[in-house]
Amino acid sequence: MRGLVPGLASPAQLLQRLPGVYQDASDVEFFPRFLRAFDDSIAPTISTLDNLAAYVDPRLAPEDFVDWLAGWVDVAPDGAWTLDQRRAIVSQAVAIHRRAGTLDGIRDAVQLSAGPDATVSVDDNGAVAWSSTPGGTIPGSSPPHVRVTVTGGDDPDLRRRIERVLNSVVPAHVPWTLEQAGPEARS
Repeated sequence: MRGLVPGLASPAQLLQRLPGVYQDASDVEFFPRFLRAFDDSIAPTISTLDNLAAYVDPRLAPEDFVDWLAGWVDVAPDGAWTLDQRRAIVSQAVAIHRRAGTLDGIRDAVQLSAGPDATVSVDDNGAVAWSSTPGGTIPGSSPPHVRVTVTGGDDPDLRRRIERVLNSVVPAHVPWTLEQAGPEARS
């Protein structure tokens, strides 16, 4: 919750905006004391507006704003993600959504969720090709299937997070399997 920030000076003090007759009334202390209360209450608002670009940039935003920005890009933050992971996921979410359903999009989404120490590979059994011969063989095999392998951790919470990501980025009509191996399986 944002509120008063002790010691934050207002860049636009209200006393300086009054007519000169009120500014020069040195024998009257009412206006400076009265207006100081307003200056103290609007200083955080002015500071926020002056730094608005930093609030909507997930790399610079305060921690609580990163989770708020996640809602803008349709990401449900996971409590187990570190702040750096959340910043990376939110800043790359639009690109991930754009490539959802592709092998690269699936791999990148799982990699962001699994963390930088994990190794992710994604394979499918489909393919795209063309043939100049009508009725030629179709590449791949049926039915479609995606296999995701994550090495670098065998944690049930990590598996739950990855499964949630896979449910959101793999096409709904394509079944998938997740294989998870501990750090000793990495090469």
